[in-house]
Amino acid sequence: MRPTPYHVMLGRWAAPLCAALLLAGACEGPAEVVADASFDAAPELDASETAPDAGLDVDASSNPDAGNETCEAAVTERGWTHCGDEAGRCALIFEDSTGCTAACAALGLHCAESHDDDADACGPLAAGAALGCRETGHISDYCVCSAEPPPSCGPTPAASVHLIGDSTVASGSGWGDFLEAELAGATVNNAARSGTSSKSFYDGGRFDAVRSALAPGDYVLIQFGHNDSKPEAYRRTEPGAAPDYDGTYREYLERYIDETRAAGATPILVTSVSRMVFGSDGRARRTHGDYPAAMRAVANDHGVTLLDLEAHSFEVFDMLGEAETVRLYAEEPDRTHFPPDKAFRVTEMVTTLLAASISPLRCYLSD
Repeated sequence: MRPTPYHVMLGRWAAPLCAALLLAGACEGPAEVVADASFDAAPELDASETAPDAGLDVDASSNPDAGNETCEAAVTERGWTHCGDEAGRCALIFEDSTGCTAACAALGLHCAESHDDDADACGPLAAGAALGCRETGHISDYCVCSAEPPPSCGPTPAASVHLIGDSTVASGSGWGDFLEAELAGATVNNAARSGTSSKSFYDGGRFDAVRSALAPGDYVLIQFGHNDSKPEAYRRTEPGAAPDYDGTYREYLERYIDETRAAGATPILVTSVSRMVFGSDGRARRTHGDYPAAMRAVANDHGVTLLDLEAHSFEVFDMLGEAETVRLYAEEPDRTHFPPDKAFRVTEMVTTLLAASISPLRCYLSD
């Protein structure tokens, strides 16, 4: 007897253009589920308009019934109770950029496949090729979830975790100093500095010291964005939505990634923690512009683990409301930084995201 299909409300975890309803079904044997979300602004599609499943080679453009046939074939061949038959209508394009990893985790399952929309946007497009979501799993049309867990953690050799970023990570005003207490067998070098951007940290030589200290097996957590929009030329970068040119936010992130990997270490990108800014309606406001989206794109393009602290902290602050957010996280009138007696709560957000990731660094988390 098949288990009852899951029905999960995503709420604000989905991107604003996308619907909040997540549908999934579980199967007999090694349970495999396809998580799918509909675009609530779109009219209902009939079977002939459905987008093909990316895992099967069917040309929907030449066969008006291909989408439905592909969906039925997937159910038959793979044992799914529900397949991505609405993939062309903006299914699971996540603002938090953990994409399928987060969608499956919300069901208590694990990501097996991520089917990516080549345009990274909502629309009547066939899904692209299946991605290895355990490496990339960021922005997706639909997801295949499995009851089988990711590879288990083995022995954790001694490692160093290097933090680079701005004041929201740095000692005295950020979450970085509390991370080592959450990791067993790893030491933390908090090299973050107040006032730095992705550009000024690199051009000012601060990354040179970090790079020279890297050893194979180390990790570098990279969080910039708060100061990249500042007007000073030595700090300002563009988010990089336009084609790359020297000096974009994207270009500096790629430097950190490439040079970290060249040293045998592993980069992890962390989107900037949200500022505690609220509107007159009492709802949290986003203040980082296009920088979080640019980091998500870089993570997706380079197969880098991304901890979407911006999305997660925004959700927490919005849920708590202004008064409770300030009480738990801020010291008035500062709505950007975190006093030492409260910053540990942001560290807990980081470790929550790390625990839900597939990064081997999660294996160092203390029980």
